[in-house]
Amino acid sequence: MVERVIIDTDPGTDDLAAIYLALASPELKVEAITTVYGNIEVQTSTRNALALLEVAGRTDIPVYKGVVKPLIRPIKFAKHIHGDNGLGGVELPIPSVSVAEGYAAMEIVKRVNEAPNEITIMAIGPVTNVALALSIDPSIAQKVKRIIVMGGAVRVAGNITPTATFNLNCDPEAARVLYESGAPIVQVGLDVCTKVRISKENLDFIKESGNRPGAFLVEAAEFRRQAYSKAQLTSDTETGVFFNDLPVVAYALWPELFEVQLAFVSIETAGVLTAGQTVAEFTGQWGHPEANTSILMGVDGESVAKRFADRISTLEPKSSSLIN
Repeated sequence: MVERVIIDTDPGTDDLAAIYLALASPELKVEAITTVYGNIEVQTSTRNALALLEVAGRTDIPVYKGVVKPLIRPIKFAKHIHGDNGLGGVELPIPSVSVAEGYAAMEIVKRVNEAPNEITIMAIGPVTNVALALSIDPSIAQKVKRIIVMGGAVRVAGNITPTATFNLNCDPEAARVLYESGAPIVQVGLDVCTKVRISKENLDFIKESGNRPGAFLVEAAEFRRQAYSKAQLTSDTETGVFFNDLPVVAYALWPELFEVQLAFVSIETAGVLTAGQTVAEFTGQWGHPEANTSILMGVDGESVAKRFADRISTLEPKSSSLIN
């Protein structure tokens, strides 16, 4: 059965890998993209989403602009990783379509209510749009099929602070709303994201396929690889790159490649040094006997990387140029 998805995103060099994998996969139907601030300003992330769809020949998918900042905290970006335009400085065609009428959070509410238990939300940016949707209509927590979240670090360090990941640290209060909502949550954090390395061989295979989305992805990947190396976010970037958002889509496609553990996850909002930390309780001995989250704790990274490259190589349209 085809899984219907809304991708909530801040494109983003790793977002583009996740979006293109979703578009290349017949098991998924991307019904809408909602944009959020995060890696860059929401105005830029919205343009990027439209342009990514333009390159892939999928302008039939509507893009809804979302929030411009966190619920209560100052805004932060990750341009040192994604570049000023969010896509490693690679220029895309001007989109031929405009942003859809409507507001991201309201569109999430509308679509989940129209199709109870059928819509999966893939939240691969700060979760402010999702939290607002859950606040507008708390009942969608019981109507959404699942919310797959890119964020969290349980047995590894964070990537924006020693304890937290960028997406959840951007808006800890929104993350808390999400994790306390009762919605079925799958947490795709750095416990697995740092184990899915897209090698030079994978990237060469994608490039040789000759499609425009793949060519763009490979070019943006080099900027990301160098940025990760400069930031010392991983010691394994010499010939490969890590797209943190990619495992969100990969899990929806190939759950057999992942190890999942159930836990009760709380979001730290009060700590100065720990804001946005995912505090996972596996045993239930601290007063939470029921799990609220499925946490991905292990992955066959090599298999994910190969399947990713295979899928991206099938994207259309075929062209050696990024520009029309």
